[in-house]
Amino acid sequence: MNKIKMPADIVSFMLAGLVVLAGAGCERQPVRQSTLPEPAVTFKPQEMADALHAVIAADQKTYAQQGGDENLMALHAQRLLQASESVQQQGAEFHYVLRSLWPINPKNGPETETEKTGLQYVLDHPGTNYYGGESLGGRRYFTAVYAEVATVNACADCHNRNPVKSKKDFKVGDVMGGLVVRVPLEF
Repeated sequence: MNKIKMPADIVSFMLAGLVVLAGAGCERQPVRQSTLPEPAVTFKPQEMADALHAVIAADQKTYAQQGGDENLMALHAQRLLQASESVQQQGAEFHYVLRSLWPINPKNGPETETEKTGLQYVLDHPGTNYYGGESLGGRRYFTAVYAEVATVNACADCHNRNPVKSKKDFKVGDVMGGLVVRVPLEF
């Protein structure tokens, strides 16, 4: 690649001009008091849950597209769990976890009635999310369940190889579980 060489005096002149232009906008401006009332803050838990799911789903899609390796894909649930725990350690008020009616790890089965109902709902109603509410530990939550679908053969193959599960016929496109997202309704 050919580089264009500029004489040092032109470069110095250009840099000086940038400094002058940048400095022009750095003058202190008087602080103006707003005469508008503060807007009421509205909290829409479903929109928050859907936004969190969109971020997590985009991350999972990228992971699946770049993963390819079955051993790497098998770590999917562990990776998601570690990320959720890391978010919690940073003080997040929301929570997310993978659950399944046929979990590879029994700890990933439904733990609440809302999770069980939501998992069955996304299985029975493809393309539809489940939304509900529940109280856990004295705190109320908006709970959303989003279908976890086998996006590549490695997903289905890993789940089908589990010797403990009763379901062993997953294929790409099948709902294998759900991502449960909880947003607290009380802060």
